[in-house]
Amino acid sequence: MIQKFTILIFFTVFVTTDIFCQSSDRIFYSSFSPQDWDIYLSRDAGRSFKKFTSHPSLDYDAVISPDGRWVVFTSERTGIAQLYIKPLDGNEYPRLLIKSDSFQDQATLSPDGKQIAFVASHEGNADIYLMDFIPDTVQDISVAQNLTNHPGGDFRPTFSPDGQQIAFSSDRGHKIVPHPQFTFARQRKGDIYTININDKKVRRLTDAGAWDGSPIWSLDGKKIYFYSGRNGNNSIFHMNADGSDQKQLFDYPGDAVSPTLLADGKIAFTTWKSENDFKIMQWDPATKETNPLFDNNLDLMFNLKVYSDDLMVFHGGTYAIRREGLGNFGFDGDVLAKIPDSLILGDKRVKIFGVRRAFVAPPHLNNAMLVYDANDILNFMDVFNPLAYGMIFLPLLILALFIIGIVFSIKYRKKIPFWKSLLLSILSVIAGIMVGGVFVYVLILNPYPVNFIRIVLGLLFFLLIFLGWVFYKRKKQLKARERSVYRVSKLYSILFFGLGWFALYCGVFLNLFLNTTINFYQVDYNTMEKFPLFSIEKEANTNPVNSRVLDSKITHDGKAFVFTTGNFGGSARSQGDIWRYDFNTKQLNKISDSPYNDGFADISTDGKLVFRSGRSGYFDIYLKKGNVLENLTNDNHKDNFPAISSMGDKIVFASNRLTADKEYKTMDIFLMNLLPDNSWSKPEKISFGEGQNAHPHFSPDGEWVIYTTEGYGINDEQPLIHPVIFSPQMYGEIVAYNISSKEHHRLTHNKWEDGAPLWIKGFDPVIKGDD
Repeated sequence: MIQKFTILIFFTVFVTTDIFCQSSDRIFYSSFSPQDWDIYLSRDAGRSFKKFTSHPSLDYDAVISPDGRWVVFTSERTGIAQLYIKPLDGNEYPRLLIKSDSFQDQATLSPDGKQIAFVASHEGNADIYLMDFIPDTVQDISVAQNLTNHPGGDFRPTFSPDGQQIAFSSDRGHKIVPHPQFTFARQRKGDIYTININDKKVRRLTDAGAWDGSPIWSLDGKKIYFYSGRNGNNSIFHMNADGSDQKQLFDYPGDAVSPTLLADGKIAFTTWKSENDFKIMQWDPATKETNPLFDNNLDLMFNLKVYSDDLMVFHGGTYAIRREGLGNFGFDGDVLAKIPDSLILGDKRVKIFGVRRAFVAPPHLNNAMLVYDANDILNFMDVFNPLAYGMIFLPLLILALFIIGIVFSIKYRKKIPFWKSLLLSILSVIAGIMVGGVFVYVLILNPYPVNFIRIVLGLLFFLLIFLGWVFYKRKKQLKARERSVYRVSKLYSILFFGLGWFALYCGVFLNLFLNTTINFYQVDYNTMEKFPLFSIEKEANTNPVNSRVLDSKITHDGKAFVFTTGNFGGSARSQGDIWRYDFNTKQLNKISDSPYNDGFADISTDGKLVFRSGRSGYFDIYLKKGNVLENLTNDNHKDNFPAISSMGDKIVFASNRLTADKEYKTMDIFLMNLLPDNSWSKPEKISFGEGQNAHPHFSPDGEWVIYTTEGYGINDEQPLIHPVIFSPQMYGEIVAYNISSKEHHRLTHNKWEDGAPLWIKGFDPVIKGDD
């Protein structure tokens, strides 16, 4: 009853605060946070369990105090990940354990229960902090001791049995390198370290060139268990406490992380098959068998912690329900990733919203309606229109000729050398792969305009028809004197005529193969109601790959919606277009004027248009005022994500211009000012630290710039972040930069990727009955 009453008070305060703060400025950013994790408790060694917490925000990474009285866990119920505490018994509502404006997570308690260690971003990046554990008191983060105090990220601390050392993982020992699949991202590696609490002496235990993480000590303190990705999949290892004799414990077909020692000598770990199937398994060293620890119907189960033979906690829940039907959001769960947070920036009160979707536009200035795009595809088959099914002709043709060639090599081996028929089989496969490869290359791998693709396929058609005609003429000559050879030649003519038909078919019907209609919707982030806004079909010469929506925003005056269609990984000369939808006239117009990669536009209240374009062969920042177009950067660097202030007197953008040619390219944020003679100042760097920075945007008054940064590193081990959600970009905190004071203010403290922030004015709610 007390818990329900407390929840009622919480939501009453939140709703009341929301009403009175409606006129505050609003910042929206994309968040790849999961949804609705709770803490679960088992009192019978996992045979059954029940919810220990129940809150719409995320609760995770729980640990039980050594005296068995308390559960300490991380919760995002205030908007930032912070440590909470709740008695193991009773109905008391969770209480904040540490007062702070920064990230706190991954708590661990000393064996005697007198100290607590945890990860926090109090001084910038993720470090391990130590303080006295006083469960009935809210302590300030300022009394905590920063144990590691290193520019690298330190994670997942755990006390040794004697309480004198802490083992942890860290990315401090490796250079951050490009991700192997996503060149715009960076890949981290981690190792296991120990630190002596008394003298702070750090010792490195592993150096495997992968990520080694989540260390735990054996009961006697002689061994350390951990997971490592050194052999491909993440697997469970152990080693001596000094780092010697590192061995993989067992083979498991999937990933295995977060090891935990069970009371019966078994080892529990977390594994997954997909993003919605995380389970806790147990390995028995006696039988060498691996089985699920829990017999249940939960989808998501992570990070088991054991107190005694029977008592254990973990976090997880059921997978968020996918919103089926037309206009689904393209993700699972609610549109808002968490309860909005209120911040003070200078003399401004700002409400900040995490939106569980990339490139969602903030609401109109006078309402709570987010704008987003959807292709309304409910399943994989909806991607293809019926004419696309004709493409299956190619693999069927190749398969048929491959089989016939083998049959002929056996059946007519006495009349013709068997290798001639086998050569038909081999050449059929090679020719089919080459024709299909050309089509895939010009359509997907290096997407060209549709007209260019048709020219390529047309030339390919004539070449294939010519080859088919050559073999057709030859088979007529051979028919009378050599029927077996005639049959092989006939098959060659069928092969090339068939491939020619495929090239012609693809060229003629290319625009009818895929469902390319993009529908735009508005959704009320308070009520989750959605409404159709408008639709757009790709232009006839636009490659379907280049028709994806990449960027969207509301103009400074609130009158229009601006977005980009293109290919995120496209080159400077690939297709990209800028569109403007007028809310009043409901007219949609393309406002870019080149066949090259235009995009990421912003419009000031006086009509200045700033955008990125590859029309020079490089990505540059362009400014268009009336009919006058000016290339503001005009160099061989990659400049992107421009934005212009509401007054049109400042421009901000991201660029890799400070990175040497042979180095991995990272982006910084640059600011340009309009000078009295109407020229623009040279770009001035305003971002800080190393790594990626992107997606800058101005505040409504032009006094602030917000952007996404990697400058603070990550707040949790990479393998514990990356597989859970699609977040190849490891940068992901939102920063506000004050142009006058040149100070940076960190707005988010998350271990999920945050990005693409946009800042707009607040609005006053319309009260019914007022004139």
